[in-house]
This record gives sequence, structure tokens and C-alpha cells, in this order.
Amino acid sequence: MKKMASTLATTVALAVSVALAQGQGPHAQEAKQVLQACKQDIKQFCGQVPPGEGRIKACMKQHLHQLSEPCKEALFQAWLHD
Repeated sequence: MKKMASTLATTVALAVSVALAQGQGPHAQEAKQVLQACKQDIKQFCGQVPPGEGRIKACMKQHLHQLSEPCKEALFQAWLHD
């Protein structure tokens, strides 16, 4: 349980770091919206996936049909602008 919480915290921290590193970049707001909308989905479906090299994004795509509607919408909007 602690490992899963640690992985989730690392995933969220990395995503927030990317968003903050981009500052006012075009994807910073989208990254924050995806994190907010998908936090529980990431924990549920991808909590055991090690972050980095697009693994969380790939995991989310694999579970697309199982994700919550707010998460799907946030991901869809982000992928439109990717």
C-alpha cells in the first residue's frame, strides 16, 4: 500500500514538475487540468506503473474506456493540443 501511494505521489510530482517547468507554456494549464481530473484514475489503473518515458500516458490510453468522464474529457482536450 505504501509503495502504491509512493508511486502515485511520484507520478503526480513529476507531472506537476513538468507543468511548472513549462511555466506559461501552452501545455501547462492542460497538464494541471489532467492531473486534477485524473488523479483517482491514475491511482486506480496506473498506480503500479513506474513514471517516466510516457508509461503513465500509455497506461491511461490502455484504460481509456474505464476512466471517469472528467478524466476522459481532460485527456481528450490535452491530446487535441499535443
